[in-house]
Amino acid sequence: MKIFPGLLLVSVIIVACKKEPVPPPFPPVFSVHGGTTSHNNGQVCMTCHTAGGPGPNNWIVAGSVFQPDYVTPAVNGTLFFWSQSGGTGDLIATLQVDGLGNFFTTSSILPGTDVYPQIQGAQGDIRNMPIPAPNGNCSSCHGVTQNPIWVN
Repeated sequence: MKIFPGLLLVSVIIVACKKEPVPPPFPPVFSVHGGTTSHNNGQVCMTCHTAGGPGPNNWIVAGSVFQPDYVTPAVNGTLFFWSQSGGTGDLIATLQVDGLGNFFTTSSILPGTDVYPQIQGAQGDIRNMPIPAPNGNCSSCHGVTQNPIWVN
């Protein structure tokens, strides 16, 4: 019965080599005030940070924030996601902008319904997005077809 151990070894190798989808990281990865691990400010983050992309994480929400000159990063602000426009309704989630002006998360913080983003700068200035965000890939519009996200 020397065949049995050989078959067992082949079965183990086949099962071990089976490609399974990679689950999201646990705990989730997200930007924090003062963080300096992000890069490529102003670029479309999800060009790389998407399922199957070369980036190490699959961002669900990501983008960059600038000062009014659209060049200088606005650091250490906070994004609020509201159920209604103008910072009203239910607060759905918050996300910190890091020390390089970027925000990102692997967590599914946004529901499938309308979400209205609001950015608060580190000094308290607030700006609201007047329409619901179509998705969490913020830099795919802001800085491309729309002005960059900015706050004083």
